[in-house]
Amino acid sequence: MDYVKIARVADFATTRIKSYTLLGKKVAILQLEDGSFLAIEASCKHQGADLTTGELRGTVATCPRHQWMYDLASGECLNHDSLPLRKYGLRVEGETILVSLRPIEE
Repeated sequence: MDYVKIARVADFATTRIKSYTLLGKKVAILQLEDGSFLAIEASCKHQGADLTTGELRGTVATCPRHQWMYDLASGECLNHDSLPLRKYGLRVEGETILVSLRPIEE
């Protein structure tokens, strides 16, 4: 699987979550409480709003448009019947965060 540089660890000194565009798709990078990172689709399945601009509590992001709630650790929608968000591979090399070009198959 191909990985590309998307961010630096220092980018998360003042925030836990950011979205990036990768091959035309919004991808969220979230720093977890233990300092590790995950990468997941950042667009709400309802109308495509950027989940990183809504409320974040722990790993639960609430869509700013219609309050659909997603657990970013699992990708599951918590309050609607919806397809899950797709996860991306992520690895940290030194201070560089790399993400897979395509979602991973689970």
